[in-house]
Amino acid sequence: MIDRDLLRLNARDTICELFTPDSVFPPVTICDVSPTEIATYVEYDVFTKYGYAGRIEPGEWDLRAAPLSSSPKYRLIRDYQTGVIDSSDLTYQRLRTAGYPESEAAFYTEYGYGTYLDTLFDSVKRNGIENDHTGAGSQTQPVDRYDQIAVNIGRNGAVIFNSCGFHRLATAKLLAVETVPVRLNVIHEDWWERGQGIKTQLLEHPSLSYVDRLRPAWIDVVR
Repeated sequence: MIDRDLLRLNARDTICELFTPDSVFPPVTICDVSPTEIATYVEYDVFTKYGYAGRIEPGEWDLRAAPLSSSPKYRLIRDYQTGVIDSSDLTYQRLRTAGYPESEAAFYTEYGYGTYLDTLFDSVKRNGIENDHTGAGSQTQPVDRYDQIAVNIGRNGAVIFNSCGFHRLATAKLLAVETVPVRLNVIHEDWWERGQGIKTQLLEHPSLSYVDRLRPAWIDVVR
């Protein structure tokens, strides 16, 4: 079975490597950033998980980013972590109201959302957010090695959450983790300086530190 998302990632990465190394950026570019620098977010359907990875996008999308603290999902996780609500409040309807799709709300309700969050918070307290590219993971290290916390860069360099890796980012922010690994998803056309290359340009970014380029493997495309 072919994973079309990873096929696109692989093709985009190959094009970047062979033909346009300085005019586009690799679709799985990993950086470190302080969670406090990620203050706004765009909804998942603005730029889907892998569909826009490695793309330079014009438009007003960055100006429409909302404060992360206003997200119903973030507020729900924050209220549970701070004791405002307890596990009995984490009902299916409460999750749906917070914006979880039916399938996710059903899964977390059956599993026990409070139990899930407790395990996650404990793991992040002990280990931070893991980012081992070579292995499958735990709650803080994704089984899908490409599935990192995803961020976009706005026209003025703002680091905007792309709503991928919500639990990991919310937990890191609430626990004041120093830095987290993130995957660059989309960069605004006005910030991107063509010809410099991603590593050179990130040297001038006040918040993001380049870590690595994760090269999509063909073996992952066929599962």
